[in-house]
Amino acid sequence: MTATLSMVPLAKIKPSNGDNPRSEFADEQMAELVASIKRHGIITPLMLAPDGEDGFTIIAGERRYRAAKAAKLRQVPAQVREADGEALTLAVAENVIRADLSPIEEARAYRRLADEQGGAAKVARLVGKSERLVGERLDLLRLPEPTQELLAARRLPLACAPPLVRIAEAEPLLAELTAAWLVERPSYAAVFPSDPGEFVDDVLRADWPNADGSRLQPVAYSVSEFGGGPILPTTVHDEYAVAAVLAKLGAHVEAVAAALAGLPEITHASEHDWSARQAEGRRWRECFSLLDADADAARAYGCLLELSGRNGRSHGYVTDPEWLADRLAGKIATHAGAAAERRSRESDEGSRVASADDPEKEARRQERQRQYEERVSARARNLDLGAVLATWQPKLDAEAVKLLGSLVLHEQGKAAAWAYRLCTEQPTTENKQGKVSVRYPRGADAEKQLHGDALDALTRARTPEDALAVVLRLLVAQRLVDTGGLPNADRQGVYEPRELAGSPTLDKLARRVAPASVKQHRAAQEAEREQREQAWRDEQAARLQEQRAKLAAGEHVRCACCLEAIDSTEDATEKDGTLVHAADCRQQWGSANDEADDDSEEAPE
Repeated sequence: MTATLSMVPLAKIKPSNGDNPRSEFADEQMAELVASIKRHGIITPLMLAPDGEDGFTIIAGERRYRAAKAAKLRQVPAQVREADGEALTLAVAENVIRADLSPIEEARAYRRLADEQGGAAKVARLVGKSERLVGERLDLLRLPEPTQELLAARRLPLACAPPLVRIAEAEPLLAELTAAWLVERPSYAAVFPSDPGEFVDDVLRADWPNADGSRLQPVAYSVSEFGGGPILPTTVHDEYAVAAVLAKLGAHVEAVAAALAGLPEITHASEHDWSARQAEGRRWRECFSLLDADADAARAYGCLLELSGRNGRSHGYVTDPEWLADRLAGKIATHAGAAAERRSRESDEGSRVASADDPEKEARRQERQRQYEERVSARARNLDLGAVLATWQPKLDAEAVKLLGSLVLHEQGKAAAWAYRLCTEQPTTENKQGKVSVRYPRGADAEKQLHGDALDALTRARTPEDALAVVLRLLVAQRLVDTGGLPNADRQGVYEPRELAGSPTLDKLARRVAPASVKQHRAAQEAEREQREQAWRDEQAARLQEQRAKLAAGEHVRCACCLEAIDSTEDATEKDGTLVHAADCRQQWGSANDEADDDSEEAPE
């Protein structure tokens, strides 16, 4: 094979038909290449082959060709080779060595190369890769097309591919749904390769609507460790569970449906007939649960998909609908025989009991049975309520906010309404000197009236926002109100409950709502408080320094604890901003405060 280097007009070059492994050209990378070519030209020549029509086909360098067209070049440097069987090898080798192909592009290139040159071992030698890597890339082509697209777009980690390939071999739809599920949960995708079974269970519990409104049903019938039946979507209620199972069987559903039709109907004496529910649960377990013996049979037949899980647990799924239909039909027939035998035995026992008991014992037995049925019915109703509440998603409407707001006002509303009165206009009087006094409501009756007015305002609210505003106005007023506006005779503190005083959410709302005058006043109060604290700390430090200076000069100072003299610096120690004796006084001075601090720290427990 010979090659010549020359400048080839761009108009005579056309991309090869399927020989380029690259199928996607990222816009950002192409823009960078176009800018480089405009500045420096094409550094690495294209590799071309004559097409027999006075033109050339690209063997390697399609990205450079596209960038040259975008850069408005008229001709490009190229090595022209005679067309032969090595064209695909050259194109694949060039692109793979650059390591910027997606895994799917690489896999498709290896597949075309394997079809032309031989098996994976020969392909590995041709492109300088390990045989194992080439085999793993070729395995990607066994995935469903949507899953391949996710890998090509690098939305799905490549580490997830091996277990997905195993799943796809048994049930392609399950592999496709699992990949889509992992894309939406990147944190789970990192753990999926080690414990795929745990996440496939979650995929089977999810609801997968089809484009036509129906539900996608992968043929993956889980083996139950405890006889609880297969894993179904959580949105499938008990009355639709059998239909969900039959949907997995596809064209093989007739035998199972006929076997089910032959079972006697379970009648409910009441809405909460617990014995009937127990019979339905027994029928579900005996007819539709695949146990270890069923898993062994499926494994021997070759239709059991086994995936690892946490703590060495194995997850098994039957993926052959025909085998599954035969197995379920057999289990239903076995259940029918066992149920008939059970009914016959219970009938015989009931007749013996009825003949042996006297009327008084029979009455007591019936009373106990009635009480038992009442307890069972109550328990069933409670479980029904719990199931409904577990899936209930309440809407945020005015009534819900009113309910929550009324609870807040009943607990915290009196003090908050008492504070809010300072934020509203009140009657005023003017004395002879022209000074104006505000007459605020006073006393317990006024506080009760204000609280009632707040509850009435909450009741009248028409929208969730109005109801929420009634409650938050009072709480924010309680946080921000200034009692300095009250006359001395009326002045009393406004105290927030401990549950609200430390609320960062309420503090954020208060800062957002407060007008500029309130913000400035509170900032001034905070600065004044810090100044007082700093002055107190400076005074303590000065007094302590004075005491130490006296001791250094040979004078004694008085111990703040026992009031005895301290004669030297060795006998003194600092405790709570003053000097005390270094022995017993150090333990005793401030001990009451220390205990209070300890109590306050332990109180939350």
